[in-house]
Amino acid sequence: MTFKFPTLPDYAFSWRSLQVEPIPFSGERITVGLVLKGHDQALIAARLVPSSRLKRIYGFEMGARIADALSLCVDGADKFYSRQPLTGDWLPPLEGFYLGDLQSSLAENIEDALIVASKSSSSISLAMSLENSEEPARPERSAPEDWRKSIYDAVTGRRGELAEFFERSVTIRGYGLPMKFGFIAGNYAAQFDAVYGEKGIQQALIRAQSKLWQLDRLRDESQLFPLETCELVLKAPAQEAGAESSVFSDFVEELKFEASRRDLAVFATDSAIVAAEHVIERAA
Repeated sequence: MTFKFPTLPDYAFSWRSLQVEPIPFSGERITVGLVLKGHDQALIAARLVPSSRLKRIYGFEMGARIADALSLCVDGADKFYSRQPLTGDWLPPLEGFYLGDLQSSLAENIEDALIVASKSSSSISLAMSLENSEEPARPERSAPEDWRKSIYDAVTGRRGELAEFFERSVTIRGYGLPMKFGFIAGNYAAQFDAVYGEKGIQQALIRAQSKLWQLDRLRDESQLFPLETCELVLKAPAQEAGAESSVFSDFVEELKFEASRRDLAVFATDSAIVAAEHVIERAA
């Protein structure tokens, strides 16, 4: 009898958390973002807490201010550490924000590293806010794949010849392992993701930022793929009146802001048919 042991992750990476102290000198610091760099020098600066969660914890006005300030800090950290190692001392541009200590670990790849680092950096108050949610749990890890399959079925049902453009793998220079993309055809590329309930927003936020980063790297390979449009095709609940609708609206706007920093796009809908029509039009 032979035993097959699981392969140990070998992607080395380091990260530093971005923390906020909402009440000066209170000592209560919450991790709201991070900046991560792999051994291959790939860099991701990401926000970990959606604005809706900050508004719920600290009230609408203060939560909105923290969310806006966090965007500035994430952008500043991204620009600074794109030229410096993580051991360098970067000073957040706004009072009340702090840079955490340098930490290191192993993961499968940089996308997995972002998830590992975000779990290691979770704040107690954030964890409590998630536990207090009474929304039934949904397997959020399967949500993006369910959404991709729905779009695939809708697209190929109308244009069968487009099937070959789904699930394409591309090797990015300096990255090593091939990256998998939801759809690449002509001058258009898309990644797919989905959020079903309010409880899944934080996970979707982290996944989506990773996919935006992938699209950004893909576009850099302009000699191989002369791409004009790179976007995240997102499933989000329909916008209706009510507090929950505002939560999802804020989430979509956050992602659009993150995409705009890289000249990327976000297309959000709750209909696979609408998403499929959009993909077909873009791929034409």
